[in-house]
Amino acid sequence: MSDQQARTATVYRRIITAAVASMLAGVVLVVLAIGFEWSGFVGGLGIGVGVGIGVVGAYLWGYANGLRKPVTRGTWLPSRDAQP
Repeated sequence: MSDQQARTATVYRRIITAAVASMLAGVVLVVLAIGFEWSGFVGGLGIGVGVGIGVVGAYLWGYANGLRKPVTRGTWLPSRDAQP
């Protein structure tokens, strides 16, 4: 494996690790808010922040998986074989 590929793999691994960690932190925060029956503004804030952190983690996971896929360029374009 070349040095560039090793660095790229490390970046993907770090992004996915951050995504999983943020999703877990979001779930923990939501469970704490519900389990301790936080009410009012603080309870809503805790649940909202927990859900928000989870959504950011899901976005990062999808972003990292999208980066790993090979790029196909212009497969949806019509064929250019018949052009003069």
